[in-house]
Amino acid sequence: MAEIQTIIDGKKLEYEGLFEPKELYTVIDQEMQQHGFDKNEVLNSEHVYQNSKQLEMVLRPYKKLSDYVKVEIKIKITAKNLKNVEIKKKGLTKKFYKGNIEIIFTSYLITDYENSWEMKPFYYFMRMIMDKFIYKNYIDEAKSEIITITNGLYEEIRSYLNMHRYY
Repeated sequence: MAEIQTIIDGKKLEYEGLFEPKELYTVIDQEMQQHGFDKNEVLNSEHVYQNSKQLEMVLRPYKKLSDYVKVEIKIKITAKNLKNVEIKKKGLTKKFYKGNIEIIFTSYLITDYENSWEMKPFYYFMRMIMDKFIYKNYIDEAKSEIITITNGLYEEIRSYLNMHRYY
């Protein structure tokens, strides 16, 4: 069985104001492509109420660093109390949503994701020895990389959302 280590647990970004969901998704997608992550969209739903909307999205982009190590970022986006707003600026009309967004980032380091070391108890013991002494530097580098990528994604999304704050 793969060993899953949580590296960043529940880093939260909260925002209230204007945004465009397609652009937000594009920002996330471009940032993940830039770092070589593969897409994995787990949930994408929209709830329509009488006076507002609610959007929920769960993304789990992942990157295989080797046959043994994989990193994954869980991005949970919840947008509540959304209302359509039209903004006119320089003669152009642009449609936005106005509401509250909460984005939660959780990063994982997954070792032995193909379960190749789990066949026999001796292999499991050897895997523990390998992780502790031989792959230690490699795993530490992978942890450092996933922390850097997650924090960069957090800052990129925060910058994008703050750009729309003053429309």
